[in-house]
Amino acid sequence: MGRTKLSLALVVAAAGHGVRLDSGLPKQYVPLLGIPMIQRTLGALSICDAVGAIVVVVNSQDVEYCQEEIKLERIAKVVRVTAGGDERPLSVKNGLLALAEIGTYDLVGVHDGARPLVTCEEISNAVQTLEMDPSLEGVVVAVPCVDTIKVVDESKLIRSTPERRFLWRAQTPQIFRREVLMDAYNVPEDALRGVTDDASLVEARGGRLAVVEGSPENFKVTNRVDLRHAEQILAERRR
Repeated sequence: MGRTKLSLALVVAAAGHGVRLDSGLPKQYVPLLGIPMIQRTLGALSICDAVGAIVVVVNSQDVEYCQEEIKLERIAKVVRVTAGGDERPLSVKNGLLALAEIGTYDLVGVHDGARPLVTCEEISNAVQTLEMDPSLEGVVVAVPCVDTIKVVDESKLIRSTPERRFLWRAQTPQIFRREVLMDAYNVPEDALRGVTDDASLVEARGGRLAVVEGSPENFKVTNRVDLRHAEQILAERRR
């Protein structure tokens, strides 16, 4: 018996307002080979057959800019640009609420707006993993950790060294069965503050999650070194 095909919608978190690339712009609007990074990210997602719809969450002060100036809603599959909150998890929650008004999808994923090098293969692999194993509630695109990790205390004294073969660096997208993620975010705002990873909310509820191996190229662009590296990879992909 063939696996059941599952539909997917994505929330793209791009509401950050920190300026960490010394450009005077929030990083999601910094040009990447001449095109704003958020447009690069959405372009990469919109060409994927597995993606049915995209909601983009931006800073409340940037909604008009994104609609009128860089015209995000003209990008294929972008169904809404909506205002975020003052922290990432609050922005994701706003995106999920907007998505619920638009339609029903089997799966809902969250992707960082500052990960423009994501590929359709990574998304398809995540979706197929959920299609093949109905017991899984979600999957996280991740890469094996190649560095040895040290757990330290507040004084930076080393307390333990986890076994590296069990450590993976979480990336995005993180994709879940719709009701699982909706329920995980259906909590008071105070319970969401400080959360940096969508999967951790589901983990806290006892959810059964798995990792799907991604690519080291799907890194989050946060500084000038990352930006140069991303431009090099994009240039190589054009060849």
